[in-house]
Amino acid sequence: MKPGCVWLYCALVMNLWIEKTLEDVFASSSHLRILASGEENIRLALRHYISEEKRKLETLQSLYEEVKTAYASEFGEVEIRSVFENPLNAYRLIKRFTTTWKEVWKFASDFAAFRDFESALGTLHDFIPNDDDIEGSKLSLLRLQMTYDLSIKDLLEGQVAGRQSLPLSQREAFETALVGLDIGKPDAALEWLEKARSHDVPPLVSSAETLGAMATAYAMKGDYLKAADSIREVITLDPNNPDHLRRILPLLTDKRPKPDSERERVQSTYRSLCRQGAFDTNSSYWAQDSEHLSCYLQRSKLTPFLRFKVEPIISGSPGVRLIHDFLNDKESLALKSSSVHLISRAKVGSSLISHVSDARIGKTAWLDDQFPDPLILRISRRISDVTGLNTTHPTGEKLQTSNYGMGGYYEPHHDYFRKYRDDNLIPGVANRGDRIATFMLYLNDVDAGGATVFPRLNLWTRPVKNAAIFWYNYKQSGDLDPDTLHAGCPVLLGEKWVANKWIREYGQEFHRRCGLTQDDS
Repeated sequence: MKPGCVWLYCALVMNLWIEKTLEDVFASSSHLRILASGEENIRLALRHYISEEKRKLETLQSLYEEVKTAYASEFGEVEIRSVFENPLNAYRLIKRFTTTWKEVWKFASDFAAFRDFESALGTLHDFIPNDDDIEGSKLSLLRLQMTYDLSIKDLLEGQVAGRQSLPLSQREAFETALVGLDIGKPDAALEWLEKARSHDVPPLVSSAETLGAMATAYAMKGDYLKAADSIREVITLDPNNPDHLRRILPLLTDKRPKPDSERERVQSTYRSLCRQGAFDTNSSYWAQDSEHLSCYLQRSKLTPFLRFKVEPIISGSPGVRLIHDFLNDKESLALKSSSVHLISRAKVGSSLISHVSDARIGKTAWLDDQFPDPLILRISRRISDVTGLNTTHPTGEKLQTSNYGMGGYYEPHHDYFRKYRDDNLIPGVANRGDRIATFMLYLNDVDAGGATVFPRLNLWTRPVKNAAIFWYNYKQSGDLDPDTLHAGCPVLLGEKWVANKWIREYGQEFHRRCGLTQDDS
């Protein structure tokens, strides 16, 4: 029972007890005094109860207005797509389910319409985000800002790549900065904290909290003088709180490993290519040495009159090629529809041995050639037709569909396995060989971001609906090709759907012959 209800109930019980045990109350002023005092207690309890109910109703009204605003376009119409395809709106959507809706649930049972509310929320039972989701959405927001060098000022004002949303609160900006500290990015954290200090959109953050976080960031950077200055200010503002100093002390003796220079170089190139792919709208791809290459029509060996529109992006190994209109709209939609109820958190590794990793944020499903929809088998045969490789199982892996939402990405990686483990430890490699080639299909256009980039080749391709890209992970000499290091950039606006077909070595003996020398690419 709620506190207001308890007090009101106790006051009523007390006075009922007086009524039952004392007769002729009017005959005694002392008894009347007790009665008057009891009535005053009832009045005070009732006032508190009314105040509490008003607060609840105000909370509900505030939530209603917040959600109503989130779903209303400038024309006053519901725009569901704008909610989950804008990273700021997606962040707030997750936050509402992990904070505000929980609060509503706690007291909603007091209202007569609770059953309708419970039923509406119950339909989302399997999809309701948890605390990990809200932390992940904050990290995605920070990743988008860092990757695409977005203006923090614009983000605070609710602007993402020209799309307007509601502004972030000072508290939300502060929490994003804390994520930067958690992942070891003090420079990014400081930038968010500095901008947040002058961003007076409630709920607000105390100056002591902000300065404490700034002190931590400075200490992580090794700038202990600025860290000490910030701590002095914290102690002046909040002398009785030891938490801020406790956060700093371990960092003063922290021996952090030096960053991997090669990894930093790759990451820098990766971010640069991602920015080009997101904001260069004049082309569907870019590569340093593609100026002298030309596209051509490739005759199908299986379907009369079918011609594949092939556009080489780079010459030589790994032979990255763009195939236009490989699918049609109906086929792309069918692949997404077949996958939407099967997808689960994406993993890294093979279909036989894999694990969840922060290196890949998205959801995937596996569709084999025997899938009830014959489309999967047709696509597999079409891939074989255009590549000249054997794609039948087990030489060809199942088709993997992937969906990337808010900030969804895949860090730079190779598709082959041998670099990382002994063959005998990888199920499926000993009897199928490694991934000799990759065929990736784009199932939709992405509003912004989501490019496929090759940092060592200085190459990016933008997702173009129904198109596909193809490359070899092995040279013709049989050596691995390290230049096939590639990544999926974070989705800035919209969503991204792709499908991958990985093709194994064994079974290709008469389809891709080995080179005559070790230098053959």
